[in-house]
Amino acid sequence: MILSQAHRAARNQASIDLADEGAGNAAIRLYTAEGGTLLAVRQLVKPCGTLTGDGRISLLPGATPDLVVATGIPTWGEWCDGDGVPIWGAAVTGADGAGPFKLAGTAPNLTIYEGGIVALATPALLG
Repeated sequence: MILSQAHRAARNQASIDLADEGAGNAAIRLYTAEGGTLLAVRQLVKPCGTLTGDGRISLLPGATPDLVVATGIPTWGEWCDGDGVPIWGAAVTGADGAGPFKLAGTAPNLTIYEGGIVALATPALLG
């Protein structure tokens, strides 16, 4: 199926609206692997994203970086709604990687350290 730009934008706006539902703010959670150990949570603002010119989602991190809760190498990230329920997942990469969740300051092996901050290299672009 090939989506028109208008269809992509409508679908992605619905995803932003879904993520903003719930008691808290949407967030990005970083794990050692899909289904692995939670390493860090990066809170997002409300609304948690905007649409780019081509209809993709640009997630908007909160002004204050969150702390890393455990030392490790994040390889999987999940976009979670305001109740903490995952709605989308993908690979985590370094700042020069191809994944949507790009971490800054983690070269060469993406290790993040307990007590450090979660620094996204660029806004996550989804859809």
